[in-house]
Amino acid sequence: MPVAQFIAYWSVYFLLFMRFATLMMVLPFFNWRGTPALTKIGFAALFSYLVFLAGVQTPLALPQHFFSYALAVMAEVVLGLALGYLVQLIFAAVRMAGQYLDLQAGFAMSSVFDPMFAGQVTIYGQFYYLLTLIVFFVTNAHHHLFIALSRSVALVPPGGVVFHAGLIPPFIEFFAQMVQIALQLAAPILAILFFCDLALGLIAKTVPQLHVFLVGLPLKVGVALFSIFLILPYLIPVLENIFAKIQENLLILMRLL
Repeated sequence: MPVAQFIAYWSVYFLLFMRFATLMMVLPFFNWRGTPALTKIGFAALFSYLVFLAGVQTPLALPQHFFSYALAVMAEVVLGLALGYLVQLIFAAVRMAGQYLDLQAGFAMSSVFDPMFAGQVTIYGQFYYLLTLIVFFVTNAHHHLFIALSRSVALVPPGGVVFHAGLIPPFIEFFAQMVQIALQLAAPILAILFFCDLALGLIAKTVPQLHVFLVGLPLKVGVALFSIFLILPYLIPVLENIFAKIQENLLILMRLL
């Protein structure tokens, strides 16, 4: 193989590696502080190599100047962060739904520090997040994610990333979609807790001697736990439909680029 062609192949592979390496830094499980950096880099290098063999058969037209190539590398880094952002939005929506429940059920003040995320997490928010992560791997949704990422190379080849102002409205729509998903997941239990508050208010009016604040807090906690137990079998299919939005959003973004 000629030296020029060899360098061109490795230049394309390095662009792919930068795209997927930055993506791995944002993806759930990989973005945990306990995940070794060598694991992230090794997985990104292996995935980039497989995608390179499957999707990039010939070297593409790459920038000849070093400064232009450095800009292409930076564009790949930003694209990897954007792709990881879209995936993270779905998991953030699920955690936001749990935080809504914590706020309504009285668990908002019981947040604890999670060293994996280097921040405060609430009980229901962490439960929803971990449950979603388990369902994500059990239902093989990560396979569809990696298929969508491999197809992204055909839609946006290495070195062909072009950012423009038309990308801003879709990202705003993706963020609005996150809030919508969070409200849809939390709405049933929020409605039950609302009627629980309404019942406690009526009891406080009819039986003033009863300390509603002392009775209401454990009651709402028990009602929230029992409600989650009831809707848990119906939550799994909903999460599977939400996972399908990840692949859809990724393809929408890649077509816009």
